[in-house]
Amino acid sequence: MSKRAKKSTEIVVVTGCTSGIGKELCELYRNAGATVIGMARTADERAGDIAVDVTDLDAVRRAVAEVGNRYGKIDTVVACAGGGLSGATELLPMEEIERQTALNYTGALETVRAALGFMESGGKAIFISSACALFALPFRATYCASKAAVNMAAFGLYMELKNYGIRVSSVCPGDIKTGFTKNRVKYSDGGTRYGDKPRASAEKIDGREHKRMGLKPAARKIYKACVKCRKPLYIIGFKYKFLNFLRHILPQKLFLDVTAKLF
Repeated sequence: MSKRAKKSTEIVVVTGCTSGIGKELCELYRNAGATVIGMARTADERAGDIAVDVTDLDAVRRAVAEVGNRYGKIDTVVACAGGGLSGATELLPMEEIERQTALNYTGALETVRAALGFMESGGKAIFISSACALFALPFRATYCASKAAVNMAAFGLYMELKNYGIRVSSVCPGDIKTGFTKNRVKYSDGGTRYGDKPRASAEKIDGREHKRMGLKPAARKIYKACVKCRKPLYIIGFKYKFLNFLRHILPQKLFLDVTAKLF
């Protein structure tokens, strides 16, 4: 036997594993030699992943416990599952707002909370948030709010866990070429107050698909942030770092008024 103890395999849990960023992260972790258990509603359980809807909190706890009990630990958890919602905030059905919150915030938080029960010093908990957590957009208020909540949860956990050797980060990517835009739930009805603005705003943002970051390059940057997990916040994309800088130096009203004109 070698005098140097053999390093144990890293056990990684990734939600949203069947598409987009989550799928790419699973591949990158596996290529690095980690044992990855993906979770998603349509996950292939024959491949060792677990089919679970992150909005079902009891199912999330059972799924994470299954992983923790199977391997005796969880080294890294990446809460990546999420979705979008657009429309006039005043007119959105409350059930859609609640579902958006459950998908992007509550489900992510419960995934991490459940994993922490199997995590020791050296563990990493990562939330995949969004640049929209940093600055709001008109007719995206619910989505932005759900992602801002993710950031606040990550920052709180960062402070609570830092003295116990567990790192926590929120990673905020900007627009990436995935199926996110196509799968976003959209409400175009603006009623008498907003008229055609919700639809026009959605089309303007969707029309920038060709300007978005490529999936694989963006995923590699996100993966590097996940592996480092040394800062409470990582912003992916120079443009979004610059916008975040402007947000801090410009008067809030000016920043919001300019954003409203653009979107």
